[in-house]
Amino acid sequence: MNNAPIRFDGQVAIVTGAGSGLGRSYALALASRGAAVVCNDIAASAAASTAHEITEQGGSAVAETSSVGTPAGGNAIVQTAIEEFGAVDILINNAGQLRNAAFEDMSVEDFDQVLQTHLAGAFYVTQPAYRHMKAAGYGRIVFTSSSAGVFGSPWQANYAAAKTGLIGLCNVVALEGAPHGINANVVLPMALNTGIAHDAPPPFSPEQFAETVRALKPLIPHMTVENVAPFVLYLVSKRCAETQRIFSVGSGHISRVFIGEGRGWYASDLALTSPEQAEANLVAACDLTDFGVPGSINDESRFIADHMP
Repeated sequence: MNNAPIRFDGQVAIVTGAGSGLGRSYALALASRGAAVVCNDIAASAAASTAHEITEQGGSAVAETSSVGTPAGGNAIVQTAIEEFGAVDILINNAGQLRNAAFEDMSVEDFDQVLQTHLAGAFYVTQPAYRHMKAAGYGRIVFTSSSAGVFGSPWQANYAAAKTGLIGLCNVVALEGAPHGINANVVLPMALNTGIAHDAPPPFSPEQFAETVRALKPLIPHMTVENVAPFVLYLVSKRCAETQRIFSVGSGHISRVFIGEGRGWYASDLALTSPEQAEANLVAACDLTDFGVPGSINDESRFIADHMP
């Protein structure tokens, strides 16, 4: 274990949604350890406040107010890092919004807008940043997903779809970036007061609300942004060798989250002949006793082939 402090001297970081909540916490923490930070937020006063606090403490930062939700905005954010500080070494995709509604009542606009901010926005910022990182031979990228996406949350179909999509985006960025020194990981932060923009809380039924309160009650005192930022800083440091990983982080807890595949059931002669045959063997197909965690589509193919009878 390396006991030296993790530092970011000479490195340039972009944090989207840096005006409040998690983004502000990341920006302040990175700057306190030597990084120059582009503090992006569409709320101009919030972005300026974060950048001002950093510079007041002797750090280097600039406020940037482009929307992540357009290709032009994504390019502008990255270009600010290049023009102001000459590089982009770190990108934390954190900007987001909520537009909660029951699935049957969710408008097309609300579905599209949430995907545009979270999923398309991460693409719009990451692609130009990735190009600079590839040319430099180094980069660290974090995508912000959510347990609401990976495990599901009622009244958040748009948010869940966007957040789960970010895992797929990260997988590809990590695989293509590996030969160029670029690591990419996903975090599922557990924090209150994240700063994410929203119009209303989920329309919980009384029963669902009570269940949610019971589940969260032991964690609530520890669900702070300050309990998330330290691990995110590790992920974007030179010392971090992890890539293409998903981590739940919050309440003083870190755990790897994974998508696995069971060994499954194989038809005789590898020929599935009827839906009735599939039904009859569903228990074996769903058995998770022997599972793998493929790292790519080829890994999955090898996993299935290796277990052929």
